[in-house]
Amino acid sequence: MRLLSKMGTAVVLILFLAISLLVACGSDDETKEPAPTHAITPAPTTTPPPALSPTPTSSPSPMASVKTFDEGLWRNPSLEYHPYARWWWPGGAVESDEIERELSVMRDAGFGGVELAEVVFGLALDEVENNPEIRTVGTPEFFQKVLVAAKSARNLGMGFDVTLGSGWPGGVPNASAAPERQLLMSSLQIEGPVLYDGTVPPPEIPYSVQFVIDINMDTVLGPFDTDTEVVAVTAARVIDDSTAIQVLESFVDITDKLEGEILRWQVPEGKWLIFAFHQNRTNHCPAGSAYPDACEVPQVVDHLDPAGARELINAFGDPLLDALGDQSPDAIFVDGFEMVAELPWTPSFLEAFQTSKGYDLVPYLPLTFLQRGESKYNTITVDMYGRTLDPVYTANEIGSRVREDYEDVRAQLFMDGFVVPVRDWAHSNDLLLRLQSQGGLADFIDVYEMVDIPETEGLYSGGRFDFLKLASSAAHTSGKPLVGSESFIVMAANGHALTLEDFYRLGGRLLSAGVNRIVYHGWPYHYIQQDGEPWYQCIADPEKLCLGNMPMTSWIDESHPVWEDFPAFNDYLARLCYAMSTGTHRADVAWLLPDWRVPDEVFANFGGIKPEEGESEVSKSLKRAGLVYDRVSQKGLTDATVIDGGFQVGQGQYKALLLTEFDVASPELMESIKRVSAAGIPIVVVGELPTRARGLVDYEKRDMETQQSSDRLRTEVVFVTEEADVGASLISLGVQPLLTPMDSEDFKFALDHRELADSDIVLLFNEFGEDRAQTLAINLAATGVQMLNPETGESAALHTTLDADGQSIINVTIPARRSVVLWIER
Repeated sequence: MRLLSKMGTAVVLILFLAISLLVACGSDDETKEPAPTHAITPAPTTTPPPALSPTPTSSPSPMASVKTFDEGLWRNPSLEYHPYARWWWPGGAVESDEIERELSVMRDAGFGGVELAEVVFGLALDEVENNPEIRTVGTPEFFQKVLVAAKSARNLGMGFDVTLGSGWPGGVPNASAAPERQLLMSSLQIEGPVLYDGTVPPPEIPYSVQFVIDINMDTVLGPFDTDTEVVAVTAARVIDDSTAIQVLESFVDITDKLEGEILRWQVPEGKWLIFAFHQNRTNHCPAGSAYPDACEVPQVVDHLDPAGARELINAFGDPLLDALGDQSPDAIFVDGFEMVAELPWTPSFLEAFQTSKGYDLVPYLPLTFLQRGESKYNTITVDMYGRTLDPVYTANEIGSRVREDYEDVRAQLFMDGFVVPVRDWAHSNDLLLRLQSQGGLADFIDVYEMVDIPETEGLYSGGRFDFLKLASSAAHTSGKPLVGSESFIVMAANGHALTLEDFYRLGGRLLSAGVNRIVYHGWPYHYIQQDGEPWYQCIADPEKLCLGNMPMTSWIDESHPVWEDFPAFNDYLARLCYAMSTGTHRADVAWLLPDWRVPDEVFANFGGIKPEEGESEVSKSLKRAGLVYDRVSQKGLTDATVIDGGFQVGQGQYKALLLTEFDVASPELMESIKRVSAAGIPIVVVGELPTRARGLVDYEKRDMETQQSSDRLRTEVVFVTEEADVGASLISLGVQPLLTPMDSEDFKFALDHRELADSDIVLLFNEFGEDRAQTLAINLAATGVQMLNPETGESAALHTTLDADGQSIINVTIPARRSVVLWIER
């Protein structure tokens, strides 16, 4: 979830216009889309395929891949396959009777569970101050209300998840003993040779903090922490200051020249910069927190040290479980990470860096900082305009390498210091961990793989298909049966902006991307405010604590214009989630994610939900070829193994490898790619192969090893110039999809594939605004095909013919914005 600001009218207008410029101009012929004019009507059948056994799984998830495909469950899926709702509470201002009523209403509307989240957004500040029950999250009285909800959900057979803490990222209801910290850099320029005898450059409020102050985002940051601590003092010679990014050399640690507040250092000849590095608290408040006391009092914990995770568990997690007793939740949920540090830091960072990389980071600290800092609320504006985060300073040969080493260590600290402790605590209490890794400080895929239910979202990166695939890919490579999504959230005109056809399109996009646990965003507890209006948290009102400059969807309750359609729609989703939870996922292509950072190119949806909006040309090319892909991380591909007929990354098996935007790679990763190539597995490259290794240590030797591997691979891989040709290139190399169009046209649907012992489950999704039909060849020995209709639960045999080679041919017609499932017997 994303916070923009509680801001004045001028800033609202500026941001509104900035986002609007990203939306395609002109009218969209699909803005007012009619519902499909016909149902899916294949020929009837009286003999269903036999029950089938999928590949077993050892996942701890309560919804593990089912062992048989049960037509009874397909027709009437149990609640565990139905979508969940994020259930917002206005802090602790809730009543038992209303809690029980709302859960019952949700269940009747086809919801299978809830995720509890408490916020103050959408409320006027004076209302929060006048109603003492709102800011009670984390108190014994509040946890008793959670107990009422937990018991009621259990009595209704619904799932029940709880967010770890109030607001996001995770924080505690007081001044933290292990708070999120940052490193600040200040500098002064001096000409040598001269003796410098004076104070070090004082800390200044960085741009990243000033930006938040300027837009009055007082629900995110408390006052700037002036209690700073000098961590190090360094110097570097300026060798080129004629460009926007100054080039430095001769890095030196002069911390030992500091006595008290006075630095005495003999400056060598030339132009030099003296740097002072100050550590302080970010005073970052969990966004929307409904903890007791004012907004600026609760603090986000250190996400780079286990002490921060432990503080969050002690303050919220353990008291929650103590209060719930045998009514503990199914899963603990951790929302997306929106950190605000100028340079993310923890007091043990330098020691951890030395241990991991084998050299002292201190002299090179100037090379770790980025222009405008790393606050989420600054970087999103960079991402929206497709720009890059440039360094403040650079150095010939080593500048980017030091930053890479910093990111490597930071990523490991984030995983070891936050993700692992929270996951291990959850498991020790028989809970699952459901987590969104977006916005975090490590490779998204690597983090997703560590948790029980990796969860994507519909707002980050605009909810584009490429981004949605990251969470499901991690689930496939780590053998997790569940893939969650914070769903049906877009920046739009109002909380009720989505039409029923929008819901169908977004739902189909999620399922075709591999999601099988849909969580609506979201359901507001029915709270009547002092102005007489019902409460909804994702509003735009300068008089209230707000999420941003405009509302977000979706306001789900009895007031929604398509409320009467939700029971049938949720049954539709549940059938598809059930089908796509069977067996083992199968993908044709492993596509390397070359960089840990995934831009958050959010866009508004003023013109309605458009087909394939924001999707990359590479992804669309693979779809047009009928190929299913997973994204894999550099770590995952480095550890890949060759198997009969392909290669394996974790538990995912693939027939081909795709490399794009691949500029930097370790020699170890290149060796793994060489093994894949040596096994005769097709490799397609868009662009060039890497010319250097990552990191500073032994970089000349490692660069040479990487370059040698690239030189050898250059004669073995296939280079593609146009991204739109990727799919066709893979087909020409013998990568055979499960289904092939007979008319030599592009494949017309999005496809996802689950494999069982002697059959295959295939989801086909028509994302477009018109009905589509296609004749398809099945590239395996099929003995029968059934089409499963998720709108009705019916199944019917598809008429098949055999071509001259004995290959089964089928005709498929799918209405606009709808999905079907093929059940193919082998």
